[in-house]
Amino acid sequence: MLESSTPTGTPFPPVATGKGLSRWLVIILAFLAVLLDGFDTASLGLAVPGLAKNWSLSPAAFAAPLIATNAGVVAGYMLSGRLSLRFGLRRMLLAGVVVFALGSALTAVSSGIPFMTIARFLTGVGLGAVLPSAISLATTGRDGGQRERIAVFVTMGLSAGSLAAGLSGGKLISELGWQSIFWLGAVLPIILVPVMWFGISEADAPRPSPKAGQETVQSLFRRGFALPTVLLWLFAFLIFATFYAFSSWLPTLLTNFGLDLAMAPLGAASLGIGGILGALLLMIFSVRFKTSWMLVVAASVAIGFLLMIALGQPGQWQLLLLFAGVGMGLASSMVGQAAVAVSVYPATSRTSGVAWAAALGRLGSIAGPALGGILLSAGQSPQNIVLAVCVPVFLAVVVMTALSRRLSRQTTEDAVEPVRLPG
Repeated sequence: MLESSTPTGTPFPPVATGKGLSRWLVIILAFLAVLLDGFDTASLGLAVPGLAKNWSLSPAAFAAPLIATNAGVVAGYMLSGRLSLRFGLRRMLLAGVVVFALGSALTAVSSGIPFMTIARFLTGVGLGAVLPSAISLATTGRDGGQRERIAVFVTMGLSAGSLAAGLSGGKLISELGWQSIFWLGAVLPIILVPVMWFGISEADAPRPSPKAGQETVQSLFRRGFALPTVLLWLFAFLIFATFYAFSSWLPTLLTNFGLDLAMAPLGAASLGIGGILGALLLMIFSVRFKTSWMLVVAASVAIGFLLMIALGQPGQWQLLLLFAGVGMGLASSMVGQAAVAVSVYPATSRTSGVAWAAALGRLGSIAGPALGGILLSAGQSPQNIVLAVCVPVFLAVVVMTALSRRLSRQTTEDAVEPVRLPG
C-alpha cells in the first residue's frame, strides 16, 4: 500500500480526492478548529492583567497556569499520534476540540492558581490533539507541494485565532469580566463540534498504514541525519520559546510600556496580524525559494523589529505595529520549520522527524513563558526584556543558517553523478 507522509507526523494512505467541495469543507473545518485553538491559547495571556488586579496578585504569579497550558500541549501532541492510529483522525480531532472546550469552561470557574493550573493543563492536552489531527485531515491525499501549502494555511489558524482574541478580548473582559473570554472559548468549540461531526466523514479520515507505528526516534540520528536533526530541534525550540513568551506575557508587557489596560489586548491582535501576513508570504515565496533560507530571513526580520522596540521610543500605535512585525517573523518561522523537516528526512523517517521537531518546539513553548515570568518577577524594564529576547532569536538565525548550508551542500552533492566511461 502506498503511503503519504503529512507534515504532522502521521502517515496515512492516499485516498480518492472526491468532490472538490467536500475536500475544501474538510480544509475549512480544520482551519476553524485550529483558529479556536489559537483563540484559547491567547486567552489566558489577555486575562492576566485583569486577573492579577482582581485577585490581588502580581502578573508573574500566573506563570504556573501559563506553563501548564503549554505542558498540556506537549502531552497532547505526543499522545495524538499514537491515539490517532487507534481511534482515527476524525475522532481524535473531535475529542481534542471537546477537551479544550471543557478545559476553558473549568478555567472560567477557577477561583485560585492551583485549580486554574489544572484546568489549563487539561485545556492544553485538548489543544495539543487538535493541530496535528487537523493538518493530517486537511492534507490527506494531497501531493507534496499541495501538502505544504495546505499545512501552512491550516496552521495559520493559530495566528487568526490570536488576532480574534486580541480584537474581542479587551472589550469582553472590560464589560463582562475576565471569565467571559473563557466562556466564549468554551461555547464556540461546542458549536463547531456537530458541524465537524457531519462535515467530516470517515472517508475523509482513512486509517493509517500499519507501518506508521514502526518508526523510532533513533532513525533520526542515523545515516548522517544526526546534525540536521539537532539543528532543526534547536531552531524549533528557540523560535517557539520566543513566540510563546510574547503570546503569554505581551498584554502585561505592553502595560509596562505604558499602554492603557484596555489597549493591551491589542498586542495579541498585532501578533496575529503579523503571523497571518508572515504565513501568507511564506506560502507565496515557497514556490521560488527554499524554505530553510526563507526562515533565516524571517527570524532576522523579527530581530530587527525587536531592536526597534527595545532601543527606540515608539508610541502606543507604533509599538503595536512593531510587534506585528515581530509576529510576522516568528510565526512564519514556526510554520516553516515543519516544511523544513519534510525536506530533511527521507520518506522512511519523515514522520518521526516532523513529529519530534514539533515536540521540541512545544517544549520551548514551556520554557519561554517561564523565562518571561522570571524576568517580570525580577523587575526588569520592558526594554531590557525585549532586548534579552533577541538572544534566542539570533541563535535561531545562526542555527538555521548552518542547517540551510548543510541542506544546500547535500542537494549539490546529490545532483552530481559520476560519469562512467565506456570500456
